[in-house]
Amino acid sequence: MDRSITRSLQQLFPDAEIETYRVRPYRNSRIFILDLLQGDDRHRIVVKSSNTYNPIAVESEFRNLSRFRLGCKDGSVSSPQPLFADPENGFFIMSYINGINLSYMLHEMKPVGRDFLNHAAELSAVALARFHSIFRRPDDDPISADAASKEEDINRCIAENVERVSSCNLQHKVTPFFDFSSWNILLDKEGSKIYLIDFPRTDYVFTPHLDLGRFRFGLELIKQYPPAKFLGVNRWDVDALYGRFLDRYCCEMNIAPNEDDLRLINCFLRANVRRSQDLHRKGKYGWQSRLEKLYLQTFCSEWLKR
Repeated sequence: MDRSITRSLQQLFPDAEIETYRVRPYRNSRIFILDLLQGDDRHRIVVKSSNTYNPIAVESEFRNLSRFRLGCKDGSVSSPQPLFADPENGFFIMSYINGINLSYMLHEMKPVGRDFLNHAAELSAVALARFHSIFRRPDDDPISADAASKEEDINRCIAENVERVSSCNLQHKVTPFFDFSSWNILLDKEGSKIYLIDFPRTDYVFTPHLDLGRFRFGLELIKQYPPAKFLGVNRWDVDALYGRFLDRYCCEMNIAPNEDDLRLINCFLRANVRRSQDLHRKGKYGWQSRLEKLYLQTFCSEWLKR
């Protein structure tokens, strides 16, 4: 572990000893999960270290995490507590959330009841509504994409649909979460509270359709995993679960979607499918990425024929 991280831990938790720590490597970062013993107190924390050491990106993610944590007053929605950031050395520290990824449950790896999944989908919609409320932009802000990001399919979808927004009901401008998916949603064991993780680091301005399409894409992708695809396990339906999610989001925002809203959501769903055809994006880390490569290309080509 980097010395700058060790020094920061000593400042945050004087005289604490590191009992154990685990490292989880991902494409863009490494996650350190540490158990600290400070006298009679025990602390479990997370250090997120950027693989690119981009100070602006690290500072932006920490700032967005802090803004959401401070601004969200909903007792059922939260995020890790931000503790310390060192953008120059490419890391920040936050509290550990003892939760389970929604994706893990949807993958059929941890069977839960349909009522639990329905409730989780609705809580996810509440969390996205809270995020969009906190990161709402002025209505006269122009739609924009981060030209420096390697997101050609998403950026093209934004550029092609600027005019379509005027005929939609979901017209409010937001900073999109961008990667709003079940992989970035944690639930506690009782399913009574939901936590958002991996906050956005890019500068986009658009309507909610980008995030709504991304969430739908994630559900479609999970249905390609072996328990559902090859073993015939089918405890939940994409259309039904997403319908519940979308209804709850629109209820929270007090806006009823129209047909143009649904078409625009579908545009971003297809943009995410095209984006996923680039298998080099998946990186080399984690069983999930390696497994996805086995069938992702077939899934994308078949889905785009619809």
